[in-house]
Amino acid sequence: MKYLILKILEEDYGCEGIPEGEEPLCNVLLQDESGGQVWKKFPDRWLTEQHLDEGSIIIL
Repeated sequence: MKYLILKILEEDYGCEGIPEGEEPLCNVLLQDESGGQVWKKFPDRWLTEQHLDEGSIIIL
């Protein structure tokens, strides 16, 4: 299914920071073709490698 990326927010890890052994995540607001919206988490590195940003189309 195709989704439009509406918003990307970096995960807030608070004062403890990113837990050891984990990679930074982003909360991504997606909109499907019928207008439904859902929040999903994706690794920040993966979003960067795929050149995905707000306004991009992603197929899941």
